[in-house]
Amino acid sequence: MQDFIRVSKEVIPLEKSAITIKDENREKLAIFEKRIQEIDMFEKDVRNCIESRTAGVDATEILEVKERTLETFSTMALAKKNEKLTELDRENKLDLMETQQLYTRILSTLGPFFEDSIYGAQNTYYAFIEDKTLRGKQVGFVDNMQYEFELLFTQDTLKVKDLQNLTLPIWSKSGILSREEKVKRLDVSDFYIANIEYEGSNLRTVLEDRDAENRFIISSDEKAFLIMHRDYEITRDEELAAALNRDSVDAFIVKLKEFLTESVGSERLRRIMLDGKNVIEENRVFDCLKLIASIYGKLVTECLEKGYTEGEITIKIEEPGGIRTEKYLEKSEISRELSTIGSEGQELATILRVREA
Repeated sequence: MQDFIRVSKEVIPLEKSAITIKDENREKLAIFEKRIQEIDMFEKDVRNCIESRTAGVDATEILEVKERTLETFSTMALAKKNEKLTELDRENKLDLMETQQLYTRILSTLGPFFEDSIYGAQNTYYAFIEDKTLRGKQVGFVDNMQYEFELLFTQDTLKVKDLQNLTLPIWSKSGILSREEKVKRLDVSDFYIANIEYEGSNLRTVLEDRDAENRFIISSDEKAFLIMHRDYEITRDEELAAALNRDSVDAFIVKLKEFLTESVGSERLRRIMLDGKNVIEENRVFDCLKLIASIYGKLVTECLEKGYTEGEITIKIEEPGGIRTEKYLEKSEISRELSTIGSEGQELATILRVREA
């Protein structure tokens, strides 16, 4: 709750500044467009005036003066319009740079909060090879909001043996004459882990040797796993399945999940989407805060109902070692802190159910 208050107090003013810059940019654009239209209209009026004054004139000298005048006037009008367009372009670039800086600050401020303070969010983790480097992303979903973190792992590549040694059974032809097929336990410990996708209890990973000659896909859920070698399903073949060390595969899957959640060197919040639209670009950060506040509001109500003192939020915490403590937070304190933001803060306090509507 205190992190939510802190983040709200930081990002709402930043978003307001971005909105102000955009509004001022639109006003400047309207002024520039009007000035260019005025130049065009003035040029047209002068041209019409000169044309009307020289109508029926056939003197070469006068017609030459007319053409030179129109040419000079047209050149000057074009130069002035180009000056305004150059000035507008410069203003646009400055405004864009300033808003981008604000957007970066908003995302960097929200990043730590979004990592572990969005209750009820469902997360999907991905790891993949990009430019010969292991990269990843974490995509979170809650209601109609989606957010994405860019992940950098503690190592640039990942092999099976980095987690454990592993062998998988395949059919292999042996013998010089008969070339009969026999079960072969292929050591895949030196294979690269080319791709991982992990959501809930479901995981899918791709293992490849250096030349991608052998490729395995392991898919699992909370009940079972499936292994493909190229296009052949190992786990459906009775003989190959019998030769499979299931405990070893289960342990490998567990270690893959642990790697995705525990071996992240750094993470950066890249984007937030609400109703399928970019929150930062659409200036809807406040709408996201309201959505999060609605989730917190349910918890606040529950804490108030189970609390000992009216108007006091009681939170019970069980710390490592089984030690239980309680923390208290006054509704009035939360409301007072959020009210410093202005009307937006008061609205958040109402959604949090610490302030009467």
